[in-house]
Amino acid sequence: MAATPEAQQPELHSATLLRSERITPADSREEVRHLVFRADARTLDCRTGQSIRVMAPGQFGNRFHARLYTFAEPDRETDEGTEFALCVRRCFYVDEYNGEEYRGVASNYLCDLKPGDRIAFTGPVGLAFPVPANRKADLLMVGMGTGIAPFRAFIRHLYENLGGWEGRVRLFYGARSGLEMLYMN
Repeated sequence: MAATPEAQQPELHSATLLRSERITPADSREEVRHLVFRADARTLDCRTGQSIRVMAPGQFGNRFHARLYTFAEPDRETDEGTEFALCVRRCFYVDEYNGEEYRGVASNYLCDLKPGDRIAFTGPVGLAFPVPANRKADLLMVGMGTGIAPFRAFIRHLYENLGGWEGRVRLFYGARSGLEMLYMN
């Protein structure tokens, strides 16, 4: 018996936006936001290094516009549900044929949310970052822009959940300017 298309679809979850904070200066041309959500599912198992597939409202007759976002903070279970954070850069692209600038669908959807707004998502997806068994191992991470989000979460996991790390932990991070260095504090 063949599976129906509905049976092949991943389970949709929902989450409520709790906080949205711009983490780039107001005068920077780049807008990056740290968004904290609470998923309805208390059993959502988000691991550092994994992503969720945000189901933004679709275009051109499509119900959804799916986009992956990596967790910016490890999940935290509360009585109301599981909390998680995403780091999102508001994106634009230029049509190479007519030169017009268009707003990125998912990034603008997320950046425009207000506390209390809800999103649909699937996941988590992807492999979690493996923590070496040897706590004296040196760790080297390299990230650019919002690529800092999963490494920031990993480092917080090492020190907050595991109680520290004996090896050297190094994060090499790049941005266009010092004003665009995310999570400076």
